Amino acid sequence: METTNTIQERLASAEVTELISDWLERNRDKGRHALTRYVCKRLDLSDRRGQPRLAGVQKALRVLEARGHWRLPKRQRKGPHGWHPRRLGRAVAAPQSVPSRVEQVEGLRLVKVDQQQDELFRTWNELIVTEHPLHDARLVGRQLRYLIGSDHGWLGAIGFGACALRLRARDEWIGWDEPTRKRFQDRLINLTRFLIRPLVRCENLASHVLSLCMNRVGRDFTACYRFEPWLVESFVNTEQYEGTCYRAANWRSLGLSTGRGRNGSHQAQGAPKEVYLYQLHGRWRQAMGLVPKSDRIVPLSLEDSLQSQQWVEAEFGGVDLGHRDTEQRLLCIAKAKARNPSAAYTECVAGDRHQLKAYYRFIGHKRIRIDADSIMGGHRRQTIRRIKGRPRVLAIQDTTDLDFSERLHCNGLGDTGTNQTGAISHGLKMHSTLALSEEGLPLGVLRTHIYASHFDSANKAPNRPIEEKESYRWLRTIDQMRQISEWVPETELIVMGDRESDLFELFDYRHRKARNIHLLIRARYNRCLEASADKLFDHLDALPVMGQAHIAVPRQREKEGKPTEPGRMGLAARKAKVQIRWDKVTLRAPATAQTRELPAVELHALLLTEVDPPEGPNPLRWVLLTTVPIQSRKQALRCLRWYTRRWRIEEWHRVLKSGCRIEAHQHQTADKLTRAIAIDTVMAWRLMLLTLLGRETPEMSCKLIFEPWECKLLEQLQPLVAPETICPPRRMRPSGAEVKKKICASQPPT
Repeated sequence: METTNTIQERLASAEVTELISDWLERNRDKGRHALTRYVCKRLDLSDRRGQPRLAGVQKALRVLEARGHWRLPKRQRKGPHGWHPRRLGRAVAAPQSVPSRVEQVEGLRLVKVDQQQDELFRTWNELIVTEHPLHDARLVGRQLRYLIGSDHGWLGAIGFGACALRLRARDEWIGWDEPTRKRFQDRLINLTRFLIRPLVRCENLASHVLSLCMNRVGRDFTACYRFEPWLVESFVNTEQYEGTCYRAANWRSLGLSTGRGRNGSHQAQGAPKEVYLYQLHGRWRQAMGLVPKSDRIVPLSLEDSLQSQQWVEAEFGGVDLGHRDTEQRLLCIAKAKARNPSAAYTECVAGDRHQLKAYYRFIGHKRIRIDADSIMGGHRRQTIRRIKGRPRVLAIQDTTDLDFSERLHCNGLGDTGTNQTGAISHGLKMHSTLALSEEGLPLGVLRTHIYASHFDSANKAPNRPIEEKESYRWLRTIDQMRQISEWVPETELIVMGDRESDLFELFDYRHRKARNIHLLIRARYNRCLEASADKLFDHLDALPVMGQAHIAVPRQREKEGKPTEPGRMGLAARKAKVQIRWDKVTLRAPATAQTRELPAVELHALLLTEVDPPEGPNPLRWVLLTTVPIQSRKQALRCLRWYTRRWRIEEWHRVLKSGCRIEAHQHQTADKLTRAIAIDTVMAWRLMLLTLLGRETPEMSCKLIFEPWECKLLEQLQPLVAPETICPPRRMRPSGAEVKKKICASQPPT
């Protein structure tokens, strides 16, 4: 589809401005409607159906009048002011005997509504005005309307209109510039109204209706407006809805809007909403002439990340927080925290009350919604750059508990567990995905989801779909990695998780939605096999030993018991000799109400058992399930080596809690805690990276990390410390007091 400048740009040209001013001078007795028709006819402004574009011209005339181009005739209003939809005059009849599952709904269909069908049009308006949360049935631009019909009655309504003119999250994902946006924006439509009637309680109905609608809307739109749409966008208010039906219908989440309305006004007009997008045309990017997403990412090495003295600007820059001043404030806060990550912000800014006031204003911002994803948007882009160019990257996901039980007046906390006395601990849960190189170096944090969990038996009921359970967080990682794979198609992404992530739905979801993403999961359940009477663990135990290996087991620190949690004995580090067995297995779906209809999945299983374990520690026994092919000892050892990297995320959690002291934050709401912790996650990544580089490459120059004046200070201090005090033999290593005494003795008197 070829389009030229917008109506407003054409009317603002010098030639058309003179034409309109001359008409106004010659026709003082005529109104705005006559001027609009004259402009449409003179400039040949019509749509695909040949109808004049009256609404667009009228709006452009008003906008240019406000800019001083001309003075329009006064409005001539007839009848009541404002727009009033055609209503039915009575309530729409409630549907009768709607079943609980969508498969049992009889006669489910979409009924297209035209304005000439007066009864259906009034019914659509009545449903939206009375039962939709926005209570507004007005659509803008090119429109389509559907009623969700069935033999039980009307179940809901759907409406399409023009897309948002500017939307940062969407425009960055598409990757178009301003001329391309003006040229092809009509190819993008907006699902602006979606209603399932509140009285209807039917499982999976919303996602099924979305699928039916996406299969039909392209043909209906083309028949009505004579050109084909390529993309559909929609918005979900996350304060009221989870957006589960969109994800189940294969819509893509692009992030949050800024809440500025369709025209992108400077002031926020509502709460930010999550942006979803659906692709109707498989080759829309090529049709627009856009560069593939993978070509728009420039690789970034870890060395370049360290060499950059402006690393805070690199990791926190380019975020979208809805306001430029708010984004600059985030940079100032991150710079202050980077100087002393473990200190309170009061100490970071040396008690400056102006800096403190700005910090608390940012943390407690109410007009613009700021969440962890938006704060970490810049760091996520830098992480994708560090991933690009690598043949393989490990994405480790895990959940940790943040204990805020001592914050008695903190609002929005959830339940994190029970202590030895049975009392419930309060706090937040943090589910993160950490990207690692094959060598185990952290490349960055891909996502952090901080939420409040509650011990609600109804929420954890086994008969609820996985999309409505807390454990769906493991499946969302697959969606995120599928999006990242579009930016780095040449990199093999391997998602790892501990025994908590052993969900059959996870393997099935990956098999259906993202076969280019691999899984490496430690098994928790002894599942049934498809073609054997034995179960998984018994089948692997019966296999002969296929190889041996040695695993370095780190020492376990002794932990004293507390009234809230039991103690733990200390264990020395050891080399564990293990035997390995592997086989390709087909797992049968569990016989539950939600999974019994799912097909079996083929996986490769790897069993690791320790030989001659020492007394005290529990012997190693791992069962790993993976989609990575295992056909040789070399491939089995490679998967085993990958899984030993999973403990990196546990170390990152320790850096967060001990190094950055995120559990010491004193904010009084969960939203404020989330924002503060999101900043600390990036600090913890850098601290962990520097620590690992210092251990593995001690010969690395300090100029890569420290400022020039810091390196000069270290060079001046080095002669004051004897070489044996820097890295003495283990048996001769002096105490801290002895080192301090030697340094003081080597200094000249003042």
